[in-house]
Amino acid sequence: MDLQNSSYITILMRMVFSKKFKFIVYFVVILLSIYIGYVLGVTFCSQNCQTTIFINIFITNVVMVGGVFTLVRLSEKSITEWNDDNYYEKD
Repeated sequence: MDLQNSSYITILMRMVFSKKFKFIVYFVVILLSIYIGYVLGVTFCSQNCQTTIFINIFITNVVMVGGVFTLVRLSEKSITEWNDDNYYEKD
């Protein structure tokens, strides 16, 4: 079987960011979202400030970490597809 000319061989190369890079990105996002949630909690505090601060920190963390998670996944998918397109253009 001639492996170089076979149409049955498909090479799947998936680009993923390193775990160290992801950890740094998520850590920075969590720190920033805690700060933003704290500022929002203090700003909109009416009676029970501690509860308001915790709720704002929680909501901000969920939104920001969810958004960054989505962006990282889309970036990995986009770069993988771009690499696949370039791989087939070389032929």
